[in-house]
Amino acid sequence: MQKSIPEKLKGLRTSKNRDEVIALLQKQSAPMAVEDIYENIRKTNSKISLSTVYRIIEKLVNLNIAHKVTTLDDNKALYEIVKDSHTHHHYMICVKCKKMIPIDDCPVKELEKEIEDKTGFNITGHKFELYGECENCAHKDK
Repeated sequence: MQKSIPEKLKGLRTSKNRDEVIALLQKQSAPMAVEDIYENIRKTNSKISLSTVYRIIEKLVNLNIAHKVTTLDDNKALYEIVKDSHTHHHYMICVKCKKMIPIDDCPVKELEKEIEDKTGFNITGHKFELYGECENCAHKDK
């Protein structure tokens, strides 16, 4: 069973900055870049530094509280809260506005199992992204 975020933080000292980063990421429907996290938190916490946000994100990833997502088009690292240890997200990414829309189910799971069965290769992960135009951008051209 997946541990809750407070359980994963047991043994660590309390951190207002870390709590703000976690709260921000929990509210998001798509992953965020560290710079965007920093800019959002700076609106209410002028004392936080970019390097602090980087350290917090690194700690959250190490504790399996946050997950790193890297998109192929710009190879930029984005981060999101891990909601369930058994699921991961894939995204549809708009090539115009860069909006990331999560795909609810993993369309690769069955293919992955089939490949493992045929080849004996132990697949430990995969990346699946669809690129195109979101509904808003597609309608702007018409």
